[in-house]
Amino acid sequence: MLRCALSLLFLPFFLFAEKKEVTVVMQFSEGFSPQALQEMQAEADRIVQKAGVRLAFRHRHEASQDSFSELIFFKMTGRCEMDAFPALLDERGPLAFTFTTDGRILPFGEVKCDRLRESIKTVMSGGDYSQGNQLLGRAMGRVLAHELYHIIARTKGHGKGGVAKESLSAHQLIADKLDLADHDCAFIRSGSGKKFL
Repeated sequence: MLRCALSLLFLPFFLFAEKKEVTVVMQFSEGFSPQALQEMQAEADRIVQKAGVRLAFRHRHEASQDSFSELIFFKMTGRCEMDAFPALLDERGPLAFTFTTDGRILPFGEVKCDRLRESIKTVMSGGDYSQGNQLLGRAMGRVLAHELYHIIARTKGHGKGGVAKESLSAHQLIADKLDLADHDCAFIRSGSGKKFL
């Protein structure tokens, strides 16, 4: 019993800290798969919860009449749903990004679903297509978590590993698991007490 009580004293303080809630408002420019959307939300929330942040998602039309203490806006461009067409090999460029002004990171970002979909298709094989929208949603959740790292930690820098590293391969985007590194979680915690604007 004494050993159990002593071990509790050495647990990190942040395990007991209240999680900060951040509302993510999404605007879709084209169609999306409900399955991909659900997977994206679950994956992004799972990743950032390790850093003491809990996400609440709203569509733009749902959020227009409410007020929120911590709000981040993401535009989801392209079709956020899987298709069975062969991968287009010339889909280069960022999969997602955040906006800045005067060197300051703003609570606004964009996820490019078409580029993301084409990227992960290059590493998918036969059986993967039966769960295509789930894999796309997982990839969307990971790039969203990467951009949330920049916004919440208020940094243009990248981590050395995990979701916050500079670039993520198509394999990493659909792998069974990808998390934030412990150092990056601490970095998010240090920035999460400040307001975005």
